[in-house]
Amino acid sequence: MSIFTIILHGIYIKTQCAHCIFNYLTFFILIVGAIESYEIQYLNELDSIYPRREIKNIFFELLLYIKRWNKIDYLLNKNKILEKNEIKFLSESLRKLKNHIPLQHIIGYVLFCDLKIKVNEHVLIPRPETEELVHIIYNQNKLETSLNILDVGTGSGCIIIALKTLLKNTNCKGIDISQKALNIAIENANCNNSDIDFKNQDINEYSVRPNSFDIIVSNPPYVPIRELKKIRTNVIDFEPHMALFVENNNPLKFYHTIAEFGRNSLVNKGKIYFETHEDYAFEIVNLLKDKKYKNCIIRQDLQGKNRFVEAIKYD
Repeated sequence: MSIFTIILHGIYIKTQCAHCIFNYLTFFILIVGAIESYEIQYLNELDSIYPRREIKNIFFELLLYIKRWNKIDYLLNKNKILEKNEIKFLSESLRKLKNHIPLQHIIGYVLFCDLKIKVNEHVLIPRPETEELVHIIYNQNKLETSLNILDVGTGSGCIIIALKTLLKNTNCKGIDISQKALNIAIENANCNNSDIDFKNQDINEYSVRPNSFDIIVSNPPYVPIRELKKIRTNVIDFEPHMALFVENNNPLKFYHTIAEFGRNSLVNKGKIYFETHEDYAFEIVNLLKDKKYKNCIIRQDLQGKNRFVEAIKYD
């Protein structure tokens, strides 16, 4: 055996020993229950499901749930030891996440416009883009008083509850075809001290007096069924399809119905706001113009996508 071979063999043995020591140290940390070690475990075991940054955010949200920590608290305490019940919760949560159960279903709620909104399998999990829609409406109407607002397809109630909280002295209504969704919306309104009139109603059959509303807002189903394969498993398996998907050959059907409803139910200079698929924003503008709406505007979300459409009805 040459000296060179002996040296390489020695390096290999040292490397293997170092690897073993590292594994034992990792095992020891995990057994002891240091918080940072669980973050490492989450990163390793969820990397095939979520991007690294999202895994970190998920782990922090779970810590926020059990510890009520902010990120500074975590940085200062990440080497501390978890309690047995906390270890159990993180372990069970990891198992659920590996089975694609959404984080929001694990903790039972999502923070939306600083409000705690309960969610389950009967409602869509509110997205950050929808928060942007709420802020658009608020910024344009914050100086108004005594507004009458309708949320069509209210789901969890997140939009109308946030608007009721932000815009004072408003009369707010929310309708949805799903009673199970409305049960969650009612619970969310009660928990957030919001007096909102919810009705189990199909927009196609909803009848009100002319000039009933100053604002109509809706985030209707807008994802064509053909995009099903692009959607994550945690969405497909755990969120209601009727609130997500529309037929490939008629993706704007809800926008047609709601815009037509608004022609009679909005006051003069009443406003209509939609969240939509980025591919359909211009078609929705044309739809609104065909129905004699004015000042039709497309607004982008923070990702630069054409996400919102607004318009004004004139008599």
